[in-house]
Amino acid sequence: MKQNGSYRFHTQVIHAAQSPGDWHGATLAPIFQTASHSHPTAENLSQTFAGKTTDHIYMRLTNPTNRILEEKLTALEGGKGAVVTSSGMAAITNACMALLRTGDELVAGNSLFMSTYLLFANVFKKYGITARMVESTDDNAIERAINSKTRLIFLETIGNPKMDVIRFLSDLFATYGIFLIGK
Repeated sequence: MKQNGSYRFHTQVIHAAQSPGDWHGATLAPIFQTASHSHPTAENLSQTFAGKTTDHIYMRLTNPTNRILEEKLTALEGGKGAVVTSSGMAAITNACMALLRTGDELVAGNSLFMSTYLLFANVFKKYGITARMVESTDDNAIERAINSKTRLIFLETIGNPKMDVIRFLSDLFATYGIFLIGK
């Protein structure tokens, strides 16, 4: 069953992004355990490398198992697309690097998983990206940290290690036209 907005949520949880005809008789999507994928012609492979097809090349880039999950999440969230990654840090890094460029700044709550803190404070610094750390639960501090170079705000919904719970300030992001990444 391809994505269909007329089905209710519970039906989409089970059936969204399902194409059983491609599964050789299986009733659930199989887990594909291959590192690479064949192509009918060298031309097809060349077009796939150029991004002109949605075919798969290597498992680490795209694969049928992840694509089914991404399409299901897209349908359930009513979004335009989804990307799944192998770890939370991969997701955070990919999302931030897609939005940030040299000279940009981000505002981050100070209650962060240590690896996230090191990414923002050390790695991004090497790329000319400045992270401004503020008290995660202080709405005013978050707003004061925003400037003309701010491209995104990163907040952990339940901070680590303080276990503080933040409030999502959707009006604040809309006012400044910046992105929010909440983990």
